Amino acid sequence: MTMQYDSLDSGNWAQWREAILELEAQAYEASRRDRPETLEQIILDRRGASLAAIDGDRLAGFCLGAPLEHFAHVRGPAEDSRRGDMTVLYSADTCVSPACRGKGVGRELKTRQLALARSAGYQLIAGRNRAGLANAMWQLNRSLGARAVHLIEKDYGDGIEPDICIYYHIKLDQEIIEHGST
Repeated sequence: MTMQYDSLDSGNWAQWREAILELEAQAYEASRRDRPETLEQIILDRRGASLAAIDGDRLAGFCLGAPLEHFAHVRGPAEDSRRGDMTVLYSADTCVSPACRGKGVGRELKTRQLALARSAGYQLIAGRNRAGLANAMWQLNRSLGARAVHLIEKDYGDGIEPDICIYYHIKLDQEIIEHGST
């Protein structure tokens, strides 16, 4: 596997749009999927940090992030006291294709997103993980310094248990970005 990591932006959104939508549909239950227009807004945001992992000519994974201020309609960001100070990147979406899971692709995407956010002047990354269904992602985020800010109950309303969301922050510390948290 020869993985290449590229920024996602206005120059390649159209190229990867369908693959991103397909991968998101494979990875998330319907209640966690974003509308294509939402994904496009995140990717096209110039203050964002969105990346693709590309294996040959196939999308192996992606991570999408934009300023927290764009997510006032989402529980977690809506209550975040840092919203409005333009110092928090909201990591809205991280997906890795089933064939590439467990091979470090998600870690590389997240680590690169942390570095991009830090270089853009952000102080924190915020995000959400669904308890139970996204345990691997929560463990990855924890290894990168994530700390739960609060638990949000009955967030998804899709009848799938547990219906709990972990809202977290990752402080953008150079040491954690380079080596992970202990």
